Amino acid sequence: MSRDTVFSSSRLSSKCNCQVPLAVVKSWTRENPGRRFLTCKFYNPGIKFCGCEFFRWYDQNQCDWQRDVINELVLDKKLLCKEMEIIKAENSHLEEQNKRLKEEIELLMVKSKLDGNDTNVEVVETSPKNEWPTTLYVVLFVCIMTLIVKVLV
Repeated sequence: MSRDTVFSSSRLSSKCNCQVPLAVVKSWTRENPGRRFLTCKFYNPGIKFCGCEFFRWYDQNQCDWQRDVINELVLDKKLLCKEMEIIKAENSHLEEQNKRLKEEIELLMVKSKLDGNDTNVEVVETSPKNEWPTTLYVVLFVCIMTLIVKVLV
């Protein structure tokens, strides 16, 4: 559960049984994802002291489809975050490998000069090929062909 900011007292004039202003908290359970509820400001499910345990839903009940969509989106977000962690780790590994290869090239060039091989070696850095224009042309071609087929049929 994540704590939201407590709304102003003009909007929520009610207090819990402890006589403190109510807190608005979001539920992230599978049954009520993203649904807000009012609770005691001292509510904390992780510890035994939970204030006065006041509880009242702030939002209306969700429809089944809303609940399903929110749960799917939460799952998608978790999967994307995990994917991003993996990609960052791979990128870090590749950057480290690139650094080692550059150092190795420099050492080989120095060794080559010490051995008397005074050949000019030029290291050319390459960047990944941008395939965006090619992909765009393929998509346009497929769209045009589909349109032609529909017109002919």
